[in-house]
Amino acid sequence: MTDRAAPGSHLTFSQVACDDPERCARMTEQVTAAGIPWQTRTPAQIDALLSGFDPVEPGLCDLADWRPMDVQPPLAPVPEELRRYEGASRLDRGVYEYGGVLRKR
Repeated sequence: MTDRAAPGSHLTFSQVACDDPERCARMTEQVTAAGIPWQTRTPAQIDALLSGFDPVEPGLCDLADWRPMDVQPPLAPVPEELRRYEGASRLDRGVYEYGGVLRKR
């Protein structure tokens, strides 16, 4: 799929990541069993998935650390049906959103 991207084009990417491959597998099974097609990956698996792209500074990382800005406007309220998940990544740092901006070679 990424082969179709034009050289020099940019891609923004984020995915739920976990450093423990066994935990990734359990999360994938649990979410998929709930009827949501899902794949949790380790950062190394995500990096391999994005071969052919070069990360733009500061690179691929926990999105909470990607160019944080004090002047960023507040986000829209989380929909009621998703509120139980709000803040979960701050409570469990073993699972986080990993990503950034990449440039096609």
